[in-house]
Amino acid sequence: MFSFLSIEFALSFILFFAIYWVFRNKPQIQNLILVITSYLLVFLMAGGLAIIILLVFSLIVYLISILMDRYVLIKKKLLISGIVITLIQLSIFKYYDFFKPIVSEFLDKFNLDNSGLAANLILPLGISYYSFQAISYLVSRYRNEIDCPRFNLIQLLMHFSFFVTITAGPIARAQNAKGLTDISGQSCGMSTQITTNQPRKILLPSLALILLVLALIKKWWIAGWIADQWVNPVFANPMQYHSLEILAAIYGYTLQLFLDFSGYSEMMIAFGLLLGFRLPVNFRAPLLAHNIRDFWDKWHISLSTWIRDYIYIPLGGSRGGFTLTQLNLVIAMVLSGIWHGSGWNFFIWGLLHGLALVLLNISDKVYQKVFKVDIKHARDAFAKSSWIGKTTSIFLTITFVSFCFVFFRAKTFEEALQVFRALLSNYINVQWTSNPLYLLTLLTIAWMIYPFVYRALSNLSSYQRKIPRYALLVPLFTIFITIIICAPSGIPGFIYANF
Repeated sequence: MFSFLSIEFALSFILFFAIYWVFRNKPQIQNLILVITSYLLVFLMAGGLAIIILLVFSLIVYLISILMDRYVLIKKKLLISGIVITLIQLSIFKYYDFFKPIVSEFLDKFNLDNSGLAANLILPLGISYYSFQAISYLVSRYRNEIDCPRFNLIQLLMHFSFFVTITAGPIARAQNAKGLTDISGQSCGMSTQITTNQPRKILLPSLALILLVLALIKKWWIAGWIADQWVNPVFANPMQYHSLEILAAIYGYTLQLFLDFSGYSEMMIAFGLLLGFRLPVNFRAPLLAHNIRDFWDKWHISLSTWIRDYIYIPLGGSRGGFTLTQLNLVIAMVLSGIWHGSGWNFFIWGLLHGLALVLLNISDKVYQKVFKVDIKHARDAFAKSSWIGKTTSIFLTITFVSFCFVFFRAKTFEEALQVFRALLSNYINVQWTSNPLYLLTLLTIAWMIYPFVYRALSNLSSYQRKIPRYALLVPLFTIFITIIICAPSGIPGFIYANF
């Protein structure tokens, strides 16, 4: 399959890059080039059906956006229609396999023909991401938000199909949104960037190159090594491994997933900068989160803010009292889990995170009443008490997140339970196949130096301005060659591209 990490893509991107910037003074022609290129990539990655579904869906959303402007009296009905169409399409393709056996059993009870259910539907590339982008765009058009003018057809096609974001995000909204900023801390709504008639320019080219190399280090080297050496073998057959090895694999998968997904996001941010676009930062040191609330403020930010704005707040948010707020939180997190996949394991994953947020809020309330302080002082009180409190809070948070990710990693709910059974039972009779303390030690060291690495990476945008561009070429090229030599063989896929 065509991959962003393949030589074919690298060579194709160089050619595309040259053609794209020939029209630097004509951004609308650049948009057309992006549409053609993006649709070609979708075809190479997922086939003709994915193109047809994306095109038809985009045309429907475009038509609804026009009708919303023309027929104000039925604007809300048109919005609801657009959201319903989007959710129906997403549900059919994403949850067909989940409901197929249920429907088949129902038809069998009444002796009805179920042969039409035999076919398997292939999930169209990027449908989870452009569906969410479509909903946010339609809502913004309904609200007549100033920073979200109506796209023309080419602009809308480009927004939904943009090859930089379609496979695994980040979810790039048309309008600016609270909590979504680019790597320089600026608002990064796509609408003004797409509709502009001002000449585009390459943004922060040195930083873009650094991000590309860092992404390769994260994804192709470190995450690939962790997956091949520890995570995949253990999760494939946990009953053969010692409890400590399973524990190392559980923590290892959290690190693998973070490196894989954050590496992908940084690679796409880099491509965006090279094409003159500012994309939202998707991660802000989530492995340093001191509670689950803090974790979701830092993990997959484009999704968590979308869930906040289009599920949690419409449900009532915190406006209906404490109890209703907790219910809204659980519903929002369960839907977040279901967004990732249709299995019960994703439902449980979302439910666990929702319940953890509820318990955190309850503990804040209890602390507030016992110590007679306001809610601002009650929140995160233990983490703020001392370095021991903060370190303990971070460790407990990452432990909870890692154990929840077992459901995320497993293909089925039963497979996740098997991992936990092996973890609890294989500490006596099963011999080590390798030394799990080796990986656990590496993970601990990585966790200890991570704050310093993150602080340095956070200042990249300011550092790169002080370094001449030519001075970066030799070290970056050296690192790139080292990655190719040391990385695991084959072209690895990105985990979040499956969602």
